[in-house]
Formats: sequence, C-alpha cells, structure tokens
Amino acid sequence: MRQIIGKLSDELKKHSKPEDVAKNIGYPIHNFRELVEHTAKLAYKNKDYILFYRGQKLDFKNKAKRSTFYPSIYRGIVKKQLQEKFTLLDTASKLLIQKFKQNKIIGHNELTRKKYIQWSVLQHYEVVETPLLDFTQSLRVACTFAQMDNESSKAYVYVFGLPYYTNRISINSEHNIVNIRLLSIMPPQALRAYFQEGCLVGTEDITYEYVSKTELDLKQRLIAKFEIPNHKNFWTDGFSEIPKDVIYPDNDLIKDICDEIKLELELLKVHK
Repeated sequence: MRQIIGKLSDELKKHSKPEDVAKNIGYPIHNFRELVEHTAKLAYKNKDYILFYRGQKLDFKNKAKRSTFYPSIYRGIVKKQLQEKFTLLDTASKLLIQKFKQNKIIGHNELTRKKYIQWSVLQHYEVVETPLLDFTQSLRVACTFAQMDNESSKAYVYVFGLPYYTNRISINSEHNIVNIRLLSIMPPQALRAYFQEGCLVGTEDITYEYVSKTELDLKQRLIAKFEIPNHKNFWTDGFSEIPKDVIYPDNDLIKDICDEIKLELELLKVHK
C-alpha cells in the first residue's frame, strides 16, 4: 500500500507535522460542529483523495508508538498462523454462499462469484476476521461508534485519504487498495450496512503471502487524528449521536443468517 502524507490546515500544523500524525496525540476537539469545520478544511486541502473516517474508543499503537490500523485478520499474530485464519474465512464464505441461496437473497449469484462481497458481509456482521477494515464517509457515524459503550472520558476519530472510486468494488492497483462501497453491494435486507453508511478497505490481492506486514497497515493513508470528549455536550447546535438501535437495527435478515454461520463455525471447532 502506498503511503501518503496529507496536507493539514494551519491549526493542525501547529499541533503536528503531517508526517507525525500517527505518532502524536489527537488534536483536541470540543464539539461536533468544530470537527465538521476541521474536516471541511482537510477535504479542501487534500483534493487528490476522498476522505473517510473511523471512530475508536482507544488509540491503538504499535511498538514504535504510532497509531496502527490493521484489518482484524492480521492483528497480533505471526505470519505462519495466517493460513489457518484464511482457511476459516474460506469455510465461512462457503456457508454464506449456501445460506444466501437457500434464503433466495437478492444478489446471491453475484456473491457466489466475488470474494470481496463475501468478505464484506462476514466482516460487517462480525462473523470472522477478514483482510478488510471498516470505514465510513459519515462523521456522525464515526463519532457515534467512537463514543458507543465507551467508559473512557475521550474517544478518537481518524481521517484517511483514499483514492477516488468509480465502481462498487474499486481496485486501485497504483495504490494497492481495494475500496468496497457497502451501500452498492449489500442486499436490501442488510439493514445495518445502510444505516451505518459504511465501506470496507483493504490491500489488493494480499492474503497470507506478503513482503512486509507494514504494507497491510492503513495508517499509511492516515491524514489526521482527532480526540473528542466522550459526553453528551459534544453534540451541540442541533447535532446528536445515532441511537444504538438504529446503528444495529432489528429485523435484519442478513444478521440472522450470519448468526447461524457463527454457530456452525463454533460447532465445527468443537468437533475437530
């Protein structure tokens, strides 16, 4: 994955050099409107990229004390363990294909042919670990996730610069990035994807064979890091967080299918 150095506004430059954003603490933000204003300036400064956001309760850092953003399948393991994880992912994908066909889910034929759609469903519904990482184009969604079930006094919102996409599954070979727009690939029964305005990002065609693990770290695309307060006063001027039951809606058929797959995978582990 190609590394970029984003362009910062004058206020953010006083806080951190563009190349040191991952290393430094997040720029302190007091309310949602202020965050919108800062990201508007970043969008204007970084016209070569489209901005995506990610909200987290904690600022996870590597041994070099820099923020790090690995897809779940690559976290905390050595390379030789990866093949087993990808075998589990392949098993889950086959179960997903089978259940989409059985339930006559819209788009099941396309899901059968495209691994990125299979991985997207499994990642978004937290069935198994995948080589994809969740992002959103909605600041409100990112802030909601950063604060949700968070017992700390603060939370973090990250801004990433990604290549412009032209397709539902957009592969940029020059930057070695795949960007999957969930609103365009998920069936209408997948309510969660539509309420979360999500997308998934990963490296193109890299599984358990890679040259350096750092090429899988999305921090290569990090432009800015913000620290927001974890309390209701953050939401001012008519803005509000998204209720949890909206982010995770009931009567989601795809969630029910994915819960079945989770159970079947657990049973397979027991009988090994």
